[in-house]
Amino acid sequence: TWLVNGKEVSSGETYYMFTATEPGNFIVTLRATNKGGTNEQLFKILVEEPIAVTLENGLSTPMCKVLSIKPAITGPERDDYEYEWAIGDSIIGQTETLEFIAVNAGDYTLTLTAKAGKQSSSANCQVKVEEAEYIDNAYNVLEYYPSPAQGHNWSIIGTSSNWKYGYEHPLSYTEFLAKATELKKENGYQGLIIGSWGGYATFQFDHTIADVPGKTDLEINATYANADVPTVYVGYDRNQNGKPDEDEWYEIKNNDYGMEDIPEYEITFTYLKIDIVTNEKKANIYFGWKDNQETPQEGEVAYNMTYKKALTIEGTLSTKGFFPGYYMKDKESKEVVLLDGWKSSFSRKGKRITKDVTGSVYRYQKLNVDIAMAVNTKGEPVDLPGIDFVKVRKSVYPFVEEKGVKKDFNMDEKRMIEVNSIIDKHLILKK
Repeated sequence: TWLVNGKEVSSGETYYMFTATEPGNFIVTLRATNKGGTNEQLFKILVEEPIAVTLENGLSTPMCKVLSIKPAITGPERDDYEYEWAIGDSIIGQTETLEFIAVNAGDYTLTLTAKAGKQSSSANCQVKVEEAEYIDNAYNVLEYYPSPAQGHNWSIIGTSSNWKYGYEHPLSYTEFLAKATELKKENGYQGLIIGSWGGYATFQFDHTIADVPGKTDLEINATYANADVPTVYVGYDRNQNGKPDEDEWYEIKNNDYGMEDIPEYEITFTYLKIDIVTNEKKANIYFGWKDNQETPQEGEVAYNMTYKKALTIEGTLSTKGFFPGYYMKDKESKEVVLLDGWKSSFSRKGKRITKDVTGSVYRYQKLNVDIAMAVNTKGEPVDLPGIDFVKVRKSVYPFVEEKGVKKDFNMDEKRMIEVNSIIDKHLILKK
């Protein structure tokens, strides 16, 4: 005799096919009786709720914009669910909610398969990706925090060597960011000089750069040396608030990753003075610096400027050599001012990679970036659908060895990094 939860369901058979019409816990009992007596065997069976996956259809999104697709899934309460999103044979995600992005317009069929235990269930949805127009460079300048050096020209938006031809823009901090954004929107190759160690600038695209598997996604054009490659951080605007939050930044792992000798280095730069030599029509500009080490390293940097050699074609005095935010408002009165939003003293913080750059040439070159190389603060890979923000920072602290003596070259004019364009390579290829 066969019983299910104490209720007889079959008799006279040694074989019974148990079928459940609803989920639950069941006890199937086989009871056998003969002249010698009665015995029984129990079978405990858990029947789970079947997995069902439902996806919304008729979705649409512009190209290069992330569309969040959240399925409706019912099934047993388990903690071992696995998810697999695919387009054809290509797996594009392994999380419950998919952040979908495409660099090409068209109609896409997405398949989600959910698995738990011995069960699996799949569903499809259609997504229409629409054409959209974007600018291929990260023209929006969100932050510009240069570190000074001897001969650093903080107000340049363009090319440092062309300082006298209208590329200087001594403006308040807010106005400078707006001007840099305006000029870079017209011509993405207009550069910013981030200066010595710790200097950085932050840029924003007008669209999300997709992380395309097996390809590099960004092209950064900059002036740097192969021994002094800038550190690149990327950010994805996950909460869609239009700004890079601190927990949204990830470092791009390069050959210098993990090579820092001082993980939490800091330098404080302070404007000291400007000595004007009226008779000789020249000025000496001074700033000081001091680091955060137990035995602090510190120094004073001077830049000697001759008016005749520092005039732009407009007849104004160049900002080259001035502490960031300072400039000579009027060369006749010799009035030097600090523009709004800039500070007379500030600190730069970050990792320090002390490197010998002897013989290393600083030149204009391309740096290709693969978003798939992004890591979190623990060095673990992160899975980003794409990125919206890019931060370029100088992390290498350069020295040069001369006749067996190591010389600090961090504040040297020839060791500064200039950042020009940051390009979406996928949009370039479409042109």
